[in-house]
Amino acid sequence: MTVQRTGLYYPYVHFRDPAWIKAAALYLPQMARVVPEGFRVSDPDHVRALRDDLDFVRDIDPAEAVEAASRHMLRLVNERDGELRNRFGVRGGDDPDVADAVNAEPSPPGDPALVAGRGRLLPPAGRPLAGLYPGEMSPELKEALFGTGLAVRRVRNTVSHDAYHEWVGTDPALAWVYKCALTAELAGRTALLPVTDQEAAHTAVDAWDAGRMAAVLLDGAPPPVGTGDLAERVGVLSVRCVLPARLATVPVEKIVALRKKYEPEFFAYLDAVARTAADLSEELAGIRSPQALEMYVRQAVRKDFEAELEKLRRAMNGIGLQTISTSVGTTFDTPTSAALASGLIATVGGTVAGSAAGIVAGVGATAVGILGGARRQRDEALAASPVGFLLRVERGLNPTTVVRRIGRALRQGVGAGV
Repeated sequence: MTVQRTGLYYPYVHFRDPAWIKAAALYLPQMARVVPEGFRVSDPDHVRALRDDLDFVRDIDPAEAVEAASRHMLRLVNERDGELRNRFGVRGGDDPDVADAVNAEPSPPGDPALVAGRGRLLPPAGRPLAGLYPGEMSPELKEALFGTGLAVRRVRNTVSHDAYHEWVGTDPALAWVYKCALTAELAGRTALLPVTDQEAAHTAVDAWDAGRMAAVLLDGAPPPVGTGDLAERVGVLSVRCVLPARLATVPVEKIVALRKKYEPEFFAYLDAVARTAADLSEELAGIRSPQALEMYVRQAVRKDFEAELEKLRRAMNGIGLQTISTSVGTTFDTPTSAALASGLIATVGGTVAGSAAGIVAGVGATAVGILGGARRQRDEALAASPVGFLLRVERGLNPTTVVRRIGRALRQGVGAGV
């Protein structure tokens, strides 16, 4: 059986990139996110639509992973507290306006921390503090961080807009490493696939023990590269070739409609992604070079998805679906066609005015013959292809020309639309 893995978003609760979460809904069956008990979630409209209308976004309590992740961090604090204090020690702020708040995102060591409300980046030396939610760690770890000067109590979080809980304010790098550790522990217990819209955070696939934390925080070691996230990488690359350039502006309702209407083709596509990722994991198990991994993944995506998609495009064109657009285009300058176009453009996305027979008659009787066998052949070609869903996405989300919009409306009028 091919496993279709649900994503596990990290290192934050709220999704940062609208285009990324919309794209993720086209190559992952669902997206879980770490939401401790009592955490107040505040989602924008596009996330609410994916959550409520598609059941794509699901909240998961990390309680079962907290003890293990906390134990790793606690061991690090006990063994190397002096070094940690020198690098990441914090104290109460002197500015009365921010003294009680955490105001930065968790960030990888060496990266600037994004400070909420300031519209600019500050280096770690600027001492912004990131917030860890109390429910994300054990009481022992929380007290150890307070006791060693690696954390301070805060009652506001300007990033999450929360003033209801006592937050653990700590250095953004320390918070980031702990978030990765918690995600890795949770993923290991749930078979969820860690995914992120933060490129630097693509490291939660492998286990985070005290040794790895120390290497990343204190020794400047880059996180090791694993192959566990190949399914997500294959999905990203395969769906990217059919997405519009400005996906953030595409109405989320289109994403929801595509997923619902073409669910069998979507899951057939997910099966193909899982098979490709499984083959790569087996063949590339000993490779640790990020550049080499990227090269092999791109080769596999090109062979298994892009080349198959091109074959499917040619098949669609070969059964008359392009011919009807050409037929409309060759007569587009006539008054009759212009009037027809005006009427169709006003109803794209809804029901085309008039009967299907009347519309076809307006273009020409030859269209009936072209469309007669197109629907059957289209359905057979799409059902037989593992990339049929990608073609649905390409034609459903990308901007279309006037001629293509007319052709699509005509095809839909007789039940042959793609």
